[in-house]
Amino acid sequence: MTDGSETSPSFLSSLPSQPITDDIVKQIGESDNPKIRGAMGFPGSSPGTIEAFLLDMEAKTHVIVFDPSAEQWHVYKSFETEGMSHQEMVDHASELANEWLAQSLPDRIAAAENTE
Repeated sequence: MTDGSETSPSFLSSLPSQPITDDIVKQIGESDNPKIRGAMGFPGSSPGTIEAFLLDMEAKTHVIVFDPSAEQWHVYKSFETEGMSHQEMVDHASELANEWLAQSLPDRIAAAENTE
């Protein structure tokens, strides 16, 4: 068992310290990195804002989320995708993202109130 740090996408540190747009998620998914197969954003609490997205890589899919209290992106959960169809992978990542979005709602509301 590993802590996942060696599979954690290195570009996370280059993401802005705020939620991103769907265009940025699309750029990540279409990047030249040979390990990245694609990316898909999950709708955030604000229209056009992505606070969680899936990153489909060679061996694993990562659900990447924005932590408003730390103002940084991190991998919420990763899972092996071998033997899964694309739809199964998307469904599983959606469940994880929805779980995180539900858990983080109070933090995200507080963060939004602090910025207004």
